Amino acid sequence: MATNTTARSDQGDNMIPLGKTLINYDDAIARLTEVQRLRATVYAMNTLLLARGVYTAGEFRFQFRQSAQKQLRNKKH
Repeated sequence: MATNTTARSDQGDNMIPLGKTLINYDDAIARLTEVQRLRATVYAMNTLLLARGVYTAGEFRFQFRQSAQKQLRNKKH
């Protein structure tokens, strides 16, 4: 099944304030490091999930704390 990636990448452009610009998606992918791309992805996903009411900021913080505790515990071993 073919998809139109141009339409999808432009969906949020109407949210850009008048007179402001936003980096092109393909340019961002090309210029960011792998870690920066991961951070941008997590930021975007979290922002969308919060805005759409999938979870609250408090629920996110709780899950974040649980994950952090597990990672720190595993780091000691």
